Amino acid sequence: MLRNEISALLEIDSETMRYYESRNLITRPLRLSNGYRTYTDKHLEEIKFIQHCRSLGISLEEIKMLKELTVTPSDCSSANAIIEKNLSLIEVKIKELKNLQFQLKGLSKSCQASGSSDDCGIVKSLVKNSLTYKKNK
Repeated sequence: MLRNEISALLEIDSETMRYYESRNLITRPLRLSNGYRTYTDKHLEEIKFIQHCRSLGISLEEIKMLKELTVTPSDCSSANAIIEKNLSLIEVKIKELKNLQFQLKGLSKSCQASGSSDDCGIVKSLVKNSLTYKKNK
């Protein structure tokens, strides 16, 4: 299969495939006599593995480490560490999103939904809080 065929099949940009190859995330494809890369079912499996890991929020560096575990079997504690780290990150994001939801609900309750913007509780609250706002990052 050629790169454009596999990229269409997996709905992935062909440049992304080239990037994966340059980062050694997929096996280097063989080249035909005309210089075109030719991909096999093994490449399909490797890219699907990457896509699945990315859908779970796993970084490319971590994917590379996980892929190495499929090639050279070893202690799976490193795989567990990657998953636990990502799980912790998700838990932090959930807390941040819940805090954001709480703040937005509070703002929404301060709105009368009619009247002048001069009297808008949302605008007043945002202006007031922006004076003391400090970015946490």
